[in-house]
Amino acid sequence: MLRFHKMNQTDLSRSDWEQEPLAALLPDGKEYLTRRLAADDTLFIMYDGEKPVGLLEMDAEPVGEKPKCAYVGLVVLLPEYRRHGLGRMLMCLAAGEAVERQLWFLAGTVPETEEAEGFAKAIHMR
Repeated sequence: MLRFHKMNQTDLSRSDWEQEPLAALLPDGKEYLTRRLAADDTLFIMYDGEKPVGLLEMDAEPVGEKPKCAYVGLVVLLPEYRRHGLGRMLMCLAAGEAVERQLWFLAGTVPETEEAEGFAKAIHMR
């Protein structure tokens, strides 16, 4: 069963992030999580049972001025979990978080890969 969780500092010790396949998809593995949490960024983790299978990172501080936007820095899913609408679910969590912060737009940079550009197009990200 899939579940979503807004990560906090204590979650770092609940999994062996050095061994998690999801950590291999992060820029610096566990260190990425540690830095992002220290910066007060929002991290949503998707679990299948107890296994972390997806992550979305949103910066603590908004970007831009008019309008201010919530910035999504990273969305990753294990390959076998892609193309099932789970990335969209993570983006919905980001949208909800943005509304809580009274930010009405999401921003982000799309990596220049066919898969990332296809995802951005599918969710109507420009």
